[in-house]
Amino acid sequence: MNKLFFFVTLLTILSTVSCELDNGSIGSGKFVDDRPELGEKLTFPVVSYTIGWDSVNTKNPSQVILGNYEDPLFGRTNASFVSRILLSKSSPDFGEGTICDSVKVRIAYSGYYGLDRDKIHLQVYPVSSELIDTISYFSNGSVNYASPIADTTISLAPIDTIFNGVDTLVGYFSFNADPAYFQEHIFDASVNGENYFADNTYFVRQVPGLYFRDIGLGSTIAGYFNLEESGSLIQLYYHTGVDDTVAKVFDLTFGQNFSDPILSYNLFTNDYTNASFDIDMMDTVNGEVLSYVQGGSGVRTYLKFPGLDTLIGKEYSINKADLSFDVLQGTAGLYNFPSSLLVLQDLDSVQELIRDYTSTINSTGGVVARSDVREFNYTFNVTRMVHDFLNERDTILPVILAPASSSGNLHRVVLGGGMHPTIPAEFNVYFTRSK
Repeated sequence: MNKLFFFVTLLTILSTVSCELDNGSIGSGKFVDDRPELGEKLTFPVVSYTIGWDSVNTKNPSQVILGNYEDPLFGRTNASFVSRILLSKSSPDFGEGTICDSVKVRIAYSGYYGLDRDKIHLQVYPVSSELIDTISYFSNGSVNYASPIADTTISLAPIDTIFNGVDTLVGYFSFNADPAYFQEHIFDASVNGENYFADNTYFVRQVPGLYFRDIGLGSTIAGYFNLEESGSLIQLYYHTGVDDTVAKVFDLTFGQNFSDPILSYNLFTNDYTNASFDIDMMDTVNGEVLSYVQGGSGVRTYLKFPGLDTLIGKEYSINKADLSFDVLQGTAGLYNFPSSLLVLQDLDSVQELIRDYTSTINSTGGVVARSDVREFNYTFNVTRMVHDFLNERDTILPVILAPASSSGNLHRVVLGGGMHPTIPAEFNVYFTRSK
């Protein structure tokens, strides 16, 4: 064979292959000049509306939340929490005649939501039944508790200073509690030889913990707190015997050590009477102009994709699919957006993350992004989800937008819905025909 003819033929073959490399039925389609070709684009309508949410698992959240908080758009959320308390030292030796003089509770702020410095009506109660390590605790649960050991009106003011007797501290929530409870369950019990002081595992069975809640009429703030910060303590000031003139202190913690049997959980109740939306009047067929998403056990955005089912059975290669939502301007200010939203498939009895989250190649996204000075957006890569709907399930499932880390924050956002005239939700699918 002529060598020149051979090399020309080889170059022609290589050129043809490099211009049209099939990348499979999901991903980036074909390549032209080493750039992905997304194929044909279809834009589908999005039916979006707001739904209520019964509960979330809040066991050992990233932060506990306290406040009967009134949001100007989302109505009222009452956030309370339960936490174990733990010995800072096992087998304490207090001695006969030990008297608890006073009790100071101090918990580190991790942030707040709303307008700081508003007052709440705080009550704290001893939990009267053991907390169980092996079960889940949900935000709509109930608590068995005894009479309050603290009842006070106090400001939630994270930047205020407090004095702990030695140093001036910033970023702590502090109040006094009734010494009588701790006299009975700590000092008297220890002096009388009760055996639950040898180890925190035994201690939490007899002294289960405390329940914190705001019983006020409503405020403009909810506090976020870090129970595991080293300064989060219950300090018991005491003396031993009538001749003891030296003040002593014994600390109870909420769990700062790796081996501590920590357990806490948040509780939420929501009242949407004064909200900007009516959960019971949503247009579930055509969707709404706006949709709402809120942390805690608040509201979620429900999404349906009419028309997508027309692609079922066509054996199209789904090269890319994305969902995009703009934030309604003027709804932020002091009220932070969720840093990211999650896309969950609704399977009636259970909700699960779409399979795009398992991809090691393409990020699902969903992180809030600034698109202009006052404009924000959430965009999601849902390529795998669409591929599954069309080529594996042969059915189109509704999905839900929920905040990430919803067990430990009240962050919320208002999104343009599928019916919004200027910032509608967008759903684009790029595909190539396999045959």
